[in-house]
Amino acid sequence: MDQIRRTTLMDSVTEELRNAIMNGEVKLGERVNENTFTSKLGISRTTFREALRQLEQAGLLARDPFRGTFVREFSQEEIKDLNELRGVLEIYAAEVIIRNGHNRKELLLPLYEIADQMEGIDPEQEAAQTNALHISFHRTLMEMAEKDLLFTFWNSLAQQFWIAMRVSQLAFIAQGESDGFAEAHREIVDAIASGDEDQIRTIIRKHVSHSFA
Repeated sequence: MDQIRRTTLMDSVTEELRNAIMNGEVKLGERVNENTFTSKLGISRTTFREALRQLEQAGLLARDPFRGTFVREFSQEEIKDLNELRGVLEIYAAEVIIRNGHNRKELLLPLYEIADQMEGIDPEQEAAQTNALHISFHRTLMEMAEKDLLFTFWNSLAQQFWIAMRVSQLAFIAQGESDGFAEAHREIVDAIASGDEDQIRTIIRKHVSHSFA
């Protein structure tokens, strides 16, 4: 039972820290303040440092032995590469869904429902909800392909994909182009429902190419 409690606590702390990064509470390149989080969460330094190690292994944090642990910064080229790689994986997932005959609209309802929830959300003012829905949409798409190896590979890079998506959102906000969040994702589902693989490739490539300007 003690092991279960420790594992549950570790998962909770890791999720709390991940959310703080995704929602901009701790910014890219910023040092993660150990005292702030241990006090806020009421946890030991040992527990917190283990959570840091997990996020470092996932590529979200970078540790400097002399200065501490920082939220990893990604170059524009890295963000572009992450978005394009995510696009390749999601195109394959969509093709699998189509080829398996699982692209009927009633089977795609989970994706349509997430897109509906995106409607009317202001990505600048509601960062936490925007991030949660964005992540949920793309994770659900990958799960619907029902390919364990594909999902495992995608999930191994999920933390970095999420950062790339967040950076892209911030870029759109800075350019005053944050509208159309729901429409862009509904367009992906409509393309899958159409069963046209050429169309889905075009739509997803457009989606990820617009993810960073």
